[in-house]
Amino acid sequence: MRAAVVEELGATPVVRDVPAPDPATGDVVRISTAALNPADLVYAAGIRLKPPLPYVPGLEGVGRLADGRRVYVPMAPAPHGTFAEQAVARPGTVVDVPDDVEDADALGVGVAGITGHLALTWKGRLRAGESVLVTGATGAVGQVVVQAARALGASHVVAAGRDQGVLASLRARGADETVTLEGDYPAALAEASAGGFDLVVDALFGEPMMAAIRATRMGGRVVNLGMRAGRSMQLDGIALKGKDLLSCNIGDAPDEVVSRSYRALLGMVRSGAVHTDHEVVPLDDVAYAWHRQDSSPHVKLLIGV
Repeated sequence: MRAAVVEELGATPVVRDVPAPDPATGDVVRISTAALNPADLVYAAGIRLKPPLPYVPGLEGVGRLADGRRVYVPMAPAPHGTFAEQAVARPGTVVDVPDDVEDADALGVGVAGITGHLALTWKGRLRAGESVLVTGATGAVGQVVVQAARALGASHVVAAGRDQGVLASLRARGADETVTLEGDYPAALAEASAGGFDLVVDALFGEPMMAAIRATRMGGRVVNLGMRAGRSMQLDGIALKGKDLLSCNIGDAPDEVVSRSYRALLGMVRSGAVHTDHEVVPLDDVAYAWHRQDSSPHVKLLIGV
């Protein structure tokens, strides 16, 4: 079968023929569309974990099981990732995808959406009527978080990011206010907080997260799920005092929690509460998509298999 393959650490995937996965390794899914995530590049670089080489990348995809069921594959295990005609899902982890949800929409709320939903609910414990700040709101995760927070009953949602075009679109998709992360943005966040946010979902780390902590009320929660602004920072303990600082990683959540979040997001897609933007790239152009992902696009990159 045809697949994209990472041959060595840090290398760009190349498309070639590989053996089909053995059904004994898990639930084999015939993939129609896969999605590219920042975590794919981090894993391929060996930054956190060392992948088995060579391997097929791709954490998620949509396709069909042998019995014809159309399913979403979350967190496909290496070496049989989703950038291939067939991938392997861990037994019991696939989620049925309704026929009225297109592949692109199902993947738009996949790893990115689930991570954001977990930050709001599993870690952030969002309650209806609370205020929410989303930093890094113009990324694929942040855009879903803004919309999901509104759908979950947040009373006031503030989206903070740098891309003015995406911020404008978020005002039409659930954000009450937007803050551009330029100039004296800490003061702008403090003003938008109206005395302190109940919950912050942060995709940036670094100085933006520190500014968000200062704009959080006493007893509020700050959930970090990304590090686009850097992997280290100076933390002001006085500003953090009395607030909960948490981290969120989809890989740490139990399978049933991941499935529950994904089903909730599918419901939001079907109701029109959540919309995602995407770009589909054919498998043969995976190298282009790989490098485009490294430049932090503001759309979900999909691989048409």
